[in-house]
Amino acid sequence: MWLDRESHIDLLAYEPFAELITDITANKRLNPLTIGLFGRWGAGKSTLLKLVEKNIEERDKTKTRLVCISLNSWIFEGYDDAKSAIMESLLRTLMDNQPAFAGLKDEIKNLIGRINFLKLGATAIKHGVPLIMSAVNPAIATLSVAQYFTKNKRKEILDDLKEVWTDKELKDNQNTTVENIRLFRAEFTELINKSEIDNLIVMIDDLDRCTPERVIETLEAIKLFLSVPKTTFVIAVDNQVIKYSIENKYPKITEDSDDFSDSYIEKIIQLPIHIPELSEVDIKNYLLLLICELYLSRKTAIKEEDCLEILLRYAQAKNVFVIGEKINLEFVKSAFEQYDYTIINGYELDEFEEIFEIIYKTSDVIASTLKGNPRQAKRFLNSFLIRKRLAEIYYKADKTFNFSILAKLMALEYIDTQRFKELYKWSVEDQGNSKIHELEEITNSAINNEEIPEQYRKWSDDKIIRWLRSDPINLYEKNLLKYFYLTRESLDINVSVSDSLSKIELAAFNKILQSKRATEFSRLIKELKDNKEIKYTKVIDALIEKFKENKDILEKIQMIYIIYPDYRSEIRDIIKKMKSSEINLPVVTILSSMFQADKKGFTEVISELEKNGVSEDTIKTITADK
Repeated sequence: MWLDRESHIDLLAYEPFAELITDITANKRLNPLTIGLFGRWGAGKSTLLKLVEKNIEERDKTKTRLVCISLNSWIFEGYDDAKSAIMESLLRTLMDNQPAFAGLKDEIKNLIGRINFLKLGATAIKHGVPLIMSAVNPAIATLSVAQYFTKNKRKEILDDLKEVWTDKELKDNQNTTVENIRLFRAEFTELINKSEIDNLIVMIDDLDRCTPERVIETLEAIKLFLSVPKTTFVIAVDNQVIKYSIENKYPKITEDSDDFSDSYIEKIIQLPIHIPELSEVDIKNYLLLLICELYLSRKTAIKEEDCLEILLRYAQAKNVFVIGEKINLEFVKSAFEQYDYTIINGYELDEFEEIFEIIYKTSDVIASTLKGNPRQAKRFLNSFLIRKRLAEIYYKADKTFNFSILAKLMALEYIDTQRFKELYKWSVEDQGNSKIHELEEITNSAINNEEIPEQYRKWSDDKIIRWLRSDPINLYEKNLLKYFYLTRESLDINVSVSDSLSKIELAAFNKILQSKRATEFSRLIKELKDNKEIKYTKVIDALIEKFKENKDILEKIQMIYIIYPDYRSEIRDIIKKMKSSEINLPVVTILSSMFQADKKGFTEVISELEKNGVSEDTIKTITADK
């Protein structure tokens, strides 16, 4: 199993990025500097930071020239003043763990004391006390508090003030907050100069897990207080999270206003470095290397070399990651002079080869769905291994159980949950037969490069076609119910599609439902497929599901029928069941428009409406040439 945390092993071929960032932090000419390490959630930013930290430590094992500090923004989420918390955490780390600052503890304590004064301003703001209180002493504060609040509230405020007003020097300090910011920067600069280090590198991780307020406070702490000569900050974050946080705090005045978020980011972050999205081949290799990481032997008292490191060095020597070549089992074997049970970490060699080959075949399909995201790759493998173990428990006497089938079904679950559920329904309906006829029909069409039949048009997606062509191909000949049993948590057929929508998808869904003007919802429906932040098929599935229970949204469904032909068969099946009492004049107009868009396909709808008692005159109106 793989935990959702950073790795010290470079399975992503990120070492060139780590080397680049290390070189930049060691260049005296380039500080002070703030580097933005931009990458999507799960892209491996934390792992890259660990590689940079390792490189810096190797360049200066004494930690007296290059001092590297790692801070996790997430731990400051619960603080009232995240700026002060981050600054204090940095200073205490320097005081407790860094040899270069061992003789400067008094200077660091003074700086921490100045932070306490700055906390006073945050405390005042927290309780709604006038901002001027952040520049005065507790005696004056007590008088002001008495004027504004009740007895209980006064006690709460004063207790908070006592916590931050503990340093004797600060009691006598009448400097304003602005002056204290200036003094803090000056004293922090002097502290670094006294340490005689070449550079202080501060790496900040998990900022994209924080609330917008905390994101902005962290950036402001770096810009206002900490970005001084001989410092480099490396902030690992999703760029979209920063933009959202800025827009949340500084919304546009008008739609035509310049994008303030871009300008803000440029002021804070001088050097953006973007982690590229992993290619499909990269993700395939990552999946396979994770299997190798799980099974191959580590360095021990008996085993002098780490077999995974041997494999990675071999892959680098062969330029596998650069040329985009997919590794296979033969490649793994060729990496070792002696390929036998000794390279395996407490497992059977046959088990390693079996799992490797299963993931090798599945990776061709699943890689396109994981969107270049290493974290999603780990989650897929974790799910597979959990279900594999459950299968070994449930079906230990079943010698026919095939883990390749389990992996292929899981790949479909990742590609398209609705098609996964549809295949389950077919399996239930056809369990008395020797084959799943629907799956056989679309599989044969995919293999023969033929167009998928109209009634199965939703299976015509390129990713699903690849899935149909992947091994084992003859899935339709198997009893799949025992495999579906292991995935039953994903098969809650009674759960509404809209319940599975993401926040962005749900917003798009509701916007279409709530729009009144035809021009507006037509535009929204048409733009769905161009929205890269959502899976538009889920939104359409939710709208069609809504249509089953509420025929009043037929006008919106009409636009889906016209713009998205893949959904016509499903929409026609719903319209066929409409009663004559539901066919009023507005409905007739809409059905007529749908008929004109698809006369051939709508013919069977007309026949069913006639059987449902719709009048001949109404049918003539619907089918009249325009």
